Amino acid sequence: MKRAILVLEDGTTFEGRACGAAGEAFGRCVYNTSAAGYQEALSSPSSAGNVIAFTYPEIGAYGVNSGDAESGRIHAAAAVFKRLSPAPSSWRAEGSLRDYLVKNRVVAAENMDTRAVLRHIRKRGEMNCILTTKQGTAGGVLKRLKSFKARPAADAPVKKEYTWPAAKTLQLIKIFNKESSYIRIVKKPGKFRVAVIDCGVNESFLRMLASAGCGPVVMPAQAKAEQLLKRGIDGVFISNGPGGPALREGVAAEVRKVAGKKPILGIGLGCQILALALGGKVYEMKSGHRGANHSVKNLRTGSVEVVSQDHGYAIDKKSFPKNSGVSITHINLNDGTVEGIEAAKLKCFGVQYYPQARPGAHDAPYVFGKFIDYMR
Repeated sequence: MKRAILVLEDGTTFEGRACGAAGEAFGRCVYNTSAAGYQEALSSPSSAGNVIAFTYPEIGAYGVNSGDAESGRIHAAAAVFKRLSPAPSSWRAEGSLRDYLVKNRVVAAENMDTRAVLRHIRKRGEMNCILTTKQGTAGGVLKRLKSFKARPAADAPVKKEYTWPAAKTLQLIKIFNKESSYIRIVKKPGKFRVAVIDCGVNESFLRMLASAGCGPVVMPAQAKAEQLLKRGIDGVFISNGPGGPALREGVAAEVRKVAGKKPILGIGLGCQILALALGGKVYEMKSGHRGANHSVKNLRTGSVEVVSQDHGYAIDKKSFPKNSGVSITHINLNDGTVEGIEAAKLKCFGVQYYPQARPGAHDAPYVFGKFIDYMR
């Protein structure tokens, strides 16, 4: 097996063996704590530019399939595992994770102490790194890393607007009715027309909107407020995506013009963009929230929601102007960071976590129901 090394910008080195495509990949080293949902994490546009260290002992047990993909390809820069499952077993599997990585030409390594990577990042903070299968010393690799400049991950994923296919909507409603009875389903798909501002949208969000009776119209991140309003929309959805909200200040400026005219829902990066539009501020976290089983308290109900997350920025709860009408609706029980905001009079709200129906029944699909209620 070919040797692979992971070198962080502070010089810390981890060794393992190659298990994906051969080569060299630069990116920001982050970790993911989930036991499942690895295909979603790799294929999510939010992962662009990230080298993901999966901390669960074995990854890939149920293989990969087209239904779990968040996009048409892997967006993560590279992946690191403790052990990559050699023989996936699932009736849904269409291939192995190893083959998926090779097909997408993604550099990957296993037999690495990914929990040591996690501990280091939590202590020192997220940082740039390089994962390579090329021959050479760690010192030589570090020199190449120091010349690497991270590119802003703010390129618009979609250049032209498109409408989510009606045929997929009907198919997904049948799937959700069968597998996820706790999701409220309407009988008239496409009843509400929703403009989706694509900052790097996960396909599962389009599926959820469709299953809840919306007709998603996906629009470029550069879309102007006038364009959105002329489309005869009922609401605006600001998507997740890679990078920080500072790279999307133009989006926040246009959202500000729409606020109060149409209901708005922001998720992940979209929640941060909404915060900027409402006068708040956002800061970079030392170590982000990524993976599943994050405990979030709903301050309105007092209940605790166990959810999945993928973000490296957080909203400053004290930054909103006194007359903004913004209230904090959710907080993270681990570190007290903001997980949800709302401007009720403007019918605008957002959550920092990912409330899709998968990977767990304790996620929060009611968020989409609330958006529907606002549009209704």
